[in-house]
Amino acid sequence: MAATIETNNWLKFLREEYLDSFIKNGGGAVKFTIPLEESLREQLEHGISEQSNQLGYIVTRISSARTRVNMMNQVFFGIAEQIPWQELTRRVLNNFAREKYGLPPVASSGPIATHIADATGLTFMDVRREADIWISQNVTRFMNASRDFRLAMTHLCSAEMYGGRDGEIRKEMLANWLTGRNTAISAVRPYQIYNQITRTNARHLLESLLRWIKYAGYSGLVVIMDASRLTIDKNPHDSDLFYTKAVMLDAYEMLRQFIDRMDRMESFLLVVDPALQFTDQEGGSRGLGSYQALNHRVFDEVQDKNLVNPMGAMVRLSP
Repeated sequence: MAATIETNNWLKFLREEYLDSFIKNGGGAVKFTIPLEESLREQLEHGISEQSNQLGYIVTRISSARTRVNMMNQVFFGIAEQIPWQELTRRVLNNFAREKYGLPPVASSGPIATHIADATGLTFMDVRREADIWISQNVTRFMNASRDFRLAMTHLCSAEMYGGRDGEIRKEMLANWLTGRNTAISAVRPYQIYNQITRTNARHLLESLLRWIKYAGYSGLVVIMDASRLTIDKNPHDSDLFYTKAVMLDAYEMLRQFIDRMDRMESFLLVVDPALQFTDQEGGSRGLGSYQALNHRVFDEVQDKNLVNPMGAMVRLSP
């Protein structure tokens, strides 16, 4: 039996070594946590969420029972559903109010341009002229973000800045596109967006989202992925998703890609929470041994019977 670490001790280490500094300063990491008892899963997720929120992170949860974690676009949609898009947009636009007019953040709802006009004595159109230039320079040309993401954020910012019926329609259409609720590209074509979010471009959109989150002033993004359904080998015929062996391998490949592209993921922590069977090394099992590309990146090369490396890619958690 491999050595384990007590759950609260690992959570303390995660905060001190990753959330407090490394992730906040732009780093990215993937951690695989193996709870030896199912009761630990909720404790783990609650602990990560609580300390991440305290440190200014956005926290999202993905369940393999409800989201097809073998498909990157479905993972992105699951994350996007939990992102506070309006809050992000207003935080960015408050930068405009501060830089141009020295105003504090606008806390109330309603068009930000109206609040700025009331506070400065300028007309709405005067504010709009300045805001259009600022949005063009700081959002439409936002560095290191995909074109579609920049255009979506440009229109969200304009909608939040000026309000109105047209603004509400834009916010609804773009939210539906970002979350996969409406995959018809005709809905967002008026906003110069001509691509669906697919397995091909979803990872680039996630990378863009991470930079946008930092730009809005958050510490980063923490994703907790419950991957326990991946190791179920017989279909229980319940209401949750079942993964065939081929689809499971596809999910493992997606996790491998996360690890290999972590240098592009700014201020991002992915905590994967599989079942104990995930540690199986037999080639015919549903564990790591069935997919060597992921196994070589995660499994411990050196194992101690008593000591745990808390910085390892995979840790086993005890009560």
